[in-house]
Amino acid sequence: MSFNLHSWFKKQYLKEEKNKSFDTLSDKDLEDIAQWGLNGEFDFSACESVECVVKSFKESLSVSYPEGLGNISNELEIYRIIRLKDEKDLNISNLGKSWFSNSKQYNKPEFFDSLSYLKDKKTDKGEIYLLKGLTKISNVDIPRTLWQRSITFFENEIVIKNPSQVKLLKINKI
Repeated sequence: MSFNLHSWFKKQYLKEEKNKSFDTLSDKDLEDIAQWGLNGEFDFSACESVECVVKSFKESLSVSYPEGLGNISNELEIYRIIRLKDEKDLNISNLGKSWFSNSKQYNKPEFFDSLSYLKDKKTDKGEIYLLKGLTKISNVDIPRTLWQRSITFFENEIVIKNPSQVKLLKINKI
C-alpha cells in the first residue's frame, strides 16, 4: 500500500482538532508527520528514515519554549526580522509566515547563515527591523514547524498558518 501524502495531510492536519498543540502529538502523529515530510517538501533532509526524523522532533519537543517546542502556552510571543526602507512600509495585514521564538536568536552567527540577504544591516533596500508578535498556538503550522526545527534548528523557526492572525506588538530597528 503506498502512502498518499495529500489525503493524509487533509485528513489529519488540516483539521483544527489535530493541530492545537505540540504537547498532544502522539508517536503515531510524529511518525505520520515524518513520513509526510520525507515524501514531500522535506525530502532533502539529512535524516533518511522516519525513525531519525522522529528522534529529531522529540529532541525539539523535549526542550521548553522558546528554545524548543515543549511546554508552549496557548499564546506565543514570536519574532521576525525584515528589511524595510521605512517603518511605515510594513504590511500589517500580512506580517509573513516565517517567525522565530527566541528573541535573541538573531544574535547567534549561524542564524544568518541561511538568511544571507539580511547579513548587511543597511542597504539601498532599507534597514533591518525586528518584529515582535503574538499569536495563538492554533495559528502555528505544527508539521512544518517541526520539520523546520529538524532541518534548520539554528533558525528557531515557527511557521504561521495565517499571517493576518499575528498581532504586532512592537517593531524595532536593529
